[in-house]
Amino acid sequence: MEDCMFEALDDVLLDGRTKGLPGTEGALALGAVGAQGWNLLAGDVPLPAAVLKASAIANNQAWMGRIISHYGVSLAPHGKTTMAPQLFRHQIASGCWGITLSTLHQVRVARHYGISRIIIANQVLDPGFLAYLVAERRRDPDFECVHLIDSPEGIAAILAARPDAERPLDVLIEVGPMGGRTGCRTIEEALSLAREIANHPDAMRLRGIEGYEGNMSGSGQADIEARIAAFLDYMVETAEAVGEAGLFAPGEVLLTAGGSAYFDMVAKTLGAAKLEAPSRVVLRSGCYISHDSGMYARLIDRSEARSPELVPAGHPRAALEVWATVQSRPEPGLVLLNVGKRDLSYDSHLPRVTGHVPRGEARVNPVGADHEIFALNDQHAYLRCPEDGPMRPGDRVTLGISHPCTTFDKWDVLLVCDDDYRVTGAVKTFF
Repeated sequence: MEDCMFEALDDVLLDGRTKGLPGTEGALALGAVGAQGWNLLAGDVPLPAAVLKASAIANNQAWMGRIISHYGVSLAPHGKTTMAPQLFRHQIASGCWGITLSTLHQVRVARHYGISRIIIANQVLDPGFLAYLVAERRRDPDFECVHLIDSPEGIAAILAARPDAERPLDVLIEVGPMGGRTGCRTIEEALSLAREIANHPDAMRLRGIEGYEGNMSGSGQADIEARIAAFLDYMVETAEAVGEAGLFAPGEVLLTAGGSAYFDMVAKTLGAAKLEAPSRVVLRSGCYISHDSGMYARLIDRSEARSPELVPAGHPRAALEVWATVQSRPEPGLVLLNVGKRDLSYDSHLPRVTGHVPRGEARVNPVGADHEIFALNDQHAYLRCPEDGPMRPGDRVTLGISHPCTTFDKWDVLLVCDDDYRVTGAVKTFF
């Protein structure tokens, strides 16, 4: 049996209560899943089940590695996409600079499994969260962490947490566009915060500027990209103004943005910032590791058209699939699958049927565009198909999803498979 590409977590045990796994006698160590000899094509796994294809993940990691090397930037992928420490560790081992997270729970999970450099992509106001950060920095001198500030209240919260003067908390000023999400709306507001941060060097250090461009809206794709370009220019102008005022802490200045859709624009614009101090551009793309068959597939195609220099890097592949069973064919042209909102993303696009495994066969047949999922219940998917189509109750189908974040969070364990759907391991999530 091929070894799993992800190291097992030695403190995780599974059993028949784990969604997507066969019933086992007693507990099964996570690291023993790959030794069970399971194969999805052989029907060894109860459906629905979530699957990660190892070859696609390896391809995607190499693809992103070529991109960050080309632009001369770093990557701290957002861990909320997968919340899988095995993937975090694989990403770090493959060259990622750190991991981005959002909540105390997420940070605790990452720290438990040894992640030592974290960007918290939120302003931290909760006293308990700040107390944890202060205690962790005191306990572990190798722990590096930055979080965001966009208001005087963020500064006051840090002061109330009483950080150690030897290891003050590191912060980034967050900027945001008018009508957008969080962040300072003007350079003057950011400068005012930077000056106040500089007044408390024993409690906090200003390490850089942060923003997020991925939720920009507009009248069409061209308008969205124009708005993103203007926002990124604003980020650079803010960083340059803070730098000219001498308000960054000594050392490397961090400039960070870049979700999974517009990272090329971020890399080029932030990389052109003119600062006296050395700087590091950090992208936070999280969905590249699994990619998808919907939203990000379209957005990556668009990024290659927008930035032709991406084309030589290759192309990401969908690593995440969900397998389901044909539950019923109650009328001509309609198939019901035993999978639904409890198992699949549906916030961006509905799943796409990518393959068909007839009952008794051990191969995945291609499926045409005339097979379309048009509705989901909690545990059922409605699939429109030709009246003379081949799908029958008991057959299996493979589904590609859109926006992987909201599929990962529906699975406690995802099976890792080779290209022949032999199960080589498993990945545990912590949502």
